[in-house]
Amino acid sequence: MSDFLRRITRNRLTIPFTPFYRRYPYRNGISINSADARGCVDTRLGFFCNRIPKAANSTIVENLARLSFGEDVPSKIAKKRFTVPSQLSRADVDQIEDMFRFAVVRNPFTRTLSAYLDKVERRAREAQRESNFNEFLQGLANGKLYSNAHWAPQSSLLLLPFKDFDFTGKVESLDTDLDYIRSRITGKPAEEPLKSFRANATGAGTKLRQYYDERSVRMVLELFQVDFELFDYPRELPD
Repeated sequence: MSDFLRRITRNRLTIPFTPFYRRYPYRNGISINSADARGCVDTRLGFFCNRIPKAANSTIVENLARLSFGEDVPSKIAKKRFTVPSQLSRADVDQIEDMFRFAVVRNPFTRTLSAYLDKVERRAREAQRESNFNEFLQGLANGKLYSNAHWAPQSSLLLLPFKDFDFTGKVESLDTDLDYIRSRITGKPAEEPLKSFRANATGAGTKLRQYYDERSVRMVLELFQVDFELFDYPRELPD
């Protein structure tokens, strides 16, 4: 079976009929296989993390790996070591309501620019091609918004109804929020400081005024309207 047919089979005939997705059907834009990979579950420690790309993802998963596996594990490896929702048994799914369910999100202005810098501009520079932020946004508006989880709306990546999450942290308050997450999982205050893993850091937060103009601000507000509302982010470009 070709890789294409294998993906189609998983997206249409396999993952949707697993116990988790029978309970929590996914119909939010990106492929269910890609969405499923964003779930990070530890049934022993009792947490359900909904990973969001370009929202301190590496830092979060590597800190969770230290709690779950008792050692430092690189994020690419850690993501594969955790159970994803489609692997949960019916009995596991029955326990989700008793788990600590959380996600960490990011200001849509900063996250969108970070995705562009990492996945578009960097690759264009390596290939000695030109790239343009406004053209990238126009492409999203023309049908590519859900073509990649790194820039798809964060709300579209949620695997549980938003009301079912116990906590939604923010990259802008990551130190405090991650300490809270760890204390909820372990039942005690953090015993060591946060480790920050920035393998794919783009410095987007310091480059907003360099890339955004009136048009791009307007387009991001329109494209990610639900994210701004759901996660309570201001509609002005951060300072």
